[in-house]
Amino acid sequence: MNNSNQTLTIKEQLQACRSKEETFKTLVTLSKILPRLSSEEKAEENKVKGCESAVWLIVEESNGIRHFNADSDAKLMRGVLVAILSLVEGKTAKDIQQMNLKSELAELNLTSYLTSSRTNGVLAILEKITPR
Repeated sequence: MNNSNQTLTIKEQLQACRSKEETFKTLVTLSKILPRLSSEEKAEENKVKGCESAVWLIVEESNGIRHFNADSDAKLMRGVLVAILSLVEGKTAKDIQQMNLKSELAELNLTSYLTSSRTNGVLAILEKITPR
């Protein structure tokens, strides 16, 4: 998911949605491109606290570039993860720190779809993605 053309495509797909139903269908379709984590990777230390659904996120860094693996037991959240990771995959920690991820997500029209409890989960995901 580190291809900037794919990022644009995901962004364009979500921005083109004109209803909650369309957004839902798009997120479910996007969820299919996220590789599943193994049961070992779904360890407690990789679980994101504060999510309505079970969400696991693994952050790795290689040569200054951050890579992300994630999974969820809910198709909708898997789609949301694809959207979020498309924004940050393959970037440096400094690049991610300089991004306004909340603003970037607002541009994807996800906020109108997510419930308040899901929004809290998304914020927990962003917290784990953003380097300290």
